[in-house]
Amino acid sequence: MRGIADKRVFITGGCGDIGQAVAKRFLDEGARVVLADIVGNDRGREVAEGLHATNAAYVPCDVTLQASVEQAIRFAVTHLGGLDVAVSNAGMVANAPLVDATEEDWRRTLDVNLTGSFLFAQAAARAMRQNPRGEGGRRGALLFTGSWVQTMPWPQGAAYCASKGGQEMVMKVAAQELAADGITCNIVAPGLVYAGLTRGIYDRDAPFRALVDHTVPLGRMSTAEEVAGAFVFLASDDAAYITGATLLVDGGASLVRRDA
Repeated sequence: MRGIADKRVFITGGCGDIGQAVAKRFLDEGARVVLADIVGNDRGREVAEGLHATNAAYVPCDVTLQASVEQAIRFAVTHLGGLDVAVSNAGMVANAPLVDATEEDWRRTLDVNLTGSFLFAQAAARAMRQNPRGEGGRRGALLFTGSWVQTMPWPQGAAYCASKGGQEMVMKVAAQELAADGITCNIVAPGLVYAGLTRGIYDRDAPFRALVDHTVPLGRMSTAEEVAGAFVFLASDDAAYITGATLLVDGGASLVRRDA
């Protein structure tokens, strides 16, 4: 992919299945990566070393805390010598029927998925503003892991859908405000991915599994690796004129399958 070699990349939720897949794709293209997560130093370093012994590093980060996000960004800037690409990938889900959902789960979901994206965007944009302008005036790329349900409802997903819908608007405001700074902002919106949070629910919840199996027109869930390439594309020179956009990688799930 054009323009990815030697990019300096920061990924929140970097030790999860999608985070690792995204990191690996960037590393395969010659980028250097810092993984930010709350898994702890031992596990984080193990993941980073397993991906690439020299070009991947780990930093602890709780995306719900401004000081933690800012500290992680500072580490990335120091370790990498700057920041070209930042991926807001940390997320959580706590599905429950609307009338049974707890206030605690609602607040925690919005704290991680929405407030976390806001704090990430602030800190990463400030770092990217320090970069010299490249070809076309670009200074950096902010990317967010959204969801196909950011614009449509999903059963028992009030908190998650709301958080992802809000995240999309954060991205659009960021894209509008940061365009003059040469910073592009976009979302990769996966559909139903057999990875991380969704894999756990799919494996243990038979009704959810039946719903998923009937939802995707392509007839299967995606892998994390099938999602990862979209992030690399939006960070590449080929996407330098794309900002404020959502790239759906959902197997057609948002088309709403209607066959019997």
